[in-house]
Amino acid sequence: MNKMLTSVIIPPMGACRYGCGTSCAAPISVFWLAGVVAIIYSLFGGPTGAEGVDFYTLALGVVMWFIASMWTLLTMSGLEEDRCKGIFSPLNNKVSPMVDETDPMDEVRKAKQG
Repeated sequence: MNKMLTSVIIPPMGACRYGCGTSCAAPISVFWLAGVVAIIYSLFGGPTGAEGVDFYTLALGVVMWFIASMWTLLTMSGLEEDRCKGIFSPLNNKVSPMVDETDPMDEVRKAKQG
């Protein structure tokens, strides 16, 4: 529950803490900050300078925050899937080399030396 709450309220923190600091943390931060700025900007009238709250800018901010939260949750579920090695895990398609296989880079080293 703590993971989910952190990922919904502050998605960049959830991505860094529970997503093992993946490369998704930076774009998630951008989407979340854009959402926060849009929400705050909408409270002051938004780009139209409306009296009160600009609901279009508020909706944009909420959508950006939602995208950041969902992206964080999907990143975390993808990491858990890899750890569990489920049916759709990319680790299932990994081919491990055989013990008696030679190193393909040996041929390159031989060509450079000889």
